[in-house]
Amino acid sequence: MNKSTLFFLLSLAIKLVYGQEETPDITVNSQFWTDFNGRKEFSETKSASGFVGYRTINPHAYDKFVAYGSYDILHTKSPEFMKLKKPLINSFHLGSGLYYTDNKNDDNLFEFRLSQGLKFYIPSIKQLPLMSFVRIEERFQKTFDGSSWNASMRFRYKVSTVIEWKKRLFSFNKGMYIPINVEFFYSFKEADRDNDVIRISPGVGYKFSDEWKAEFYVSYHYTRNATETQDGSNDFVFRLRIYKANKVKKPPKINTKEEDVKELIE
Repeated sequence: MNKSTLFFLLSLAIKLVYGQEETPDITVNSQFWTDFNGRKEFSETKSASGFVGYRTINPHAYDKFVAYGSYDILHTKSPEFMKLKKPLINSFHLGSGLYYTDNKNDDNLFEFRLSQGLKFYIPSIKQLPLMSFVRIEERFQKTFDGSSWNASMRFRYKVSTVIEWKKRLFSFNKGMYIPINVEFFYSFKEADRDNDVIRISPGVGYKFSDEWKAEFYVSYHYTRNATETQDGSNDFVFRLRIYKANKVKKPPKINTKEEDVKELIE
């Protein structure tokens, strides 16, 4: 074997080995998300909620670890001059979150996030409640490569509903239901990574009791700046969510079906 042939084979071997270290193409990908959600009620109008979660992607470009919490205030009264039976704004929310991305072929990424938002119901068919969730988020990202913090801000709007799997005359105590939500994002200033554009999330849920429920979603997401080298990605996300609520005991009601159905909406 002459020297030129040997050099060619060595070069090819090195290219094959180090080529595996390049960031995989995630322009079209599948992801699996799972999270445990908790809620603690302090009174009938004040509570805290949040979740811890794990997310991964195929091709296996990264693993992501998430922790998010919010302080929630239920709005129960409208201004007297409006003379409304129920307030326009259902609740107010102040939140913060930590997001750590373990990149397999790139520097790891840490994000700290603040959010302020409110929820309200859109006048709709009585049996199909539509909840809007409006949020402003401030995002602070740090890549572990010696670079400085990157600050950005964005607007989020999500509309959600649930459809009963089986019609009930009175309270929705337990059983199957269909959660559906669509979320839109608008960045006033884009972050270096992970700028969401839209999420479409149909799913199926089951309420085990007043405290426990679970939901499974098959979603489509479109994201800009998915990695340092890829401008956007089409994400097909499978998400399992487990919920546990610690509620304040309330006086029994004769018919709480409407409120029970609304409580299923996140």
